[in-house]
Amino acid sequence: MAASDLDDRDPLARLIERLDLAAHGADRFEARATNGMRRLFGGMIAAQSAVAAMRTVDDARLHSLHGYFLRAGRPGVPLVFEVARLRDGISFAARRVVARQGADVIFELLASFTDRETGVAHDHEPPGGAALAAGPAALPDWESVRSRETGEPPRAPDAIEVRVVRPEDDRPGVAPPPHRAVWMRTRGPLPDDPAIHTALLVYASDRTLLRTAARLHGGMRDRLPASLDHAVWLHRPPGVDFRLDDWLLYASETPIASGGRALVQGRMLTRDGVRVATVVQEGLLRRRAAERSSRTP
Repeated sequence: MAASDLDDRDPLARLIERLDLAAHGADRFEARATNGMRRLFGGMIAAQSAVAAMRTVDDARLHSLHGYFLRAGRPGVPLVFEVARLRDGISFAARRVVARQGADVIFELLASFTDRETGVAHDHEPPGGAALAAGPAALPDWESVRSRETGEPPRAPDAIEVRVVRPEDDRPGVAPPPHRAVWMRTRGPLPDDPAIHTALLVYASDRTLLRTAARLHGGMRDRLPASLDHAVWLHRPPGVDFRLDDWLLYASETPIASGGRALVQGRMLTRDGVRVATVVQEGLLRRRAAERSSRTP
């Protein structure tokens, strides 16, 4: 997953470079320390953990992962990923990944891999409705919308371009629905390596979810969101059946929140309406006055 042929100044190149973990002994990998943020993005830690797991499996594709965020990731501190080989069967393989910063375990992941085989198959997808039919072409980039809504200067572009369907539903004072839809793709073309596409899908799957729940409670301005756990099922292999440098519709809904914890369910679909991944996350939506130093309640 080398990124030497990519422009280091480009956000996508930087992201791919951060996903290119260094091997440090048997089944042990390290990501270089990063700065410039208050805490590490959970999607990045999950994606790097998925990369560590993929590095230990031959000729099999990741089809599901389940992770727990145990502590907030600290900028400026290297991340070490330790992989345990739980199973290497005929059709399935399983890995456990523990992500550490110093002595602290900050994230733990279980990942399952499988061969591509024939078997039962069905696809009964709810209609995508106007969001899928309209497409992303006429929608503004989310960062420009966010800047206009908040009055804050635009942030540096992320490696994932996001365009929100009906961004007006995120405005304070609007009675929004308990669901949200965004279009997303990488800001530039990707290599053909399926591992890169898989890691970027995991990274992107942590985008926008808790904002779906926060829109029912006055938005994100006074909230300190924190992912507690994260699960992804990959129904079709990234980089093979679809690409992350083409548009995906990420539709999410929040059926319930209780005790400050919101459950959000997401589904990723191609422009043809084919589901490629399902995501479920529970997260905290504390007010900023109640900020704590750790993700652990």
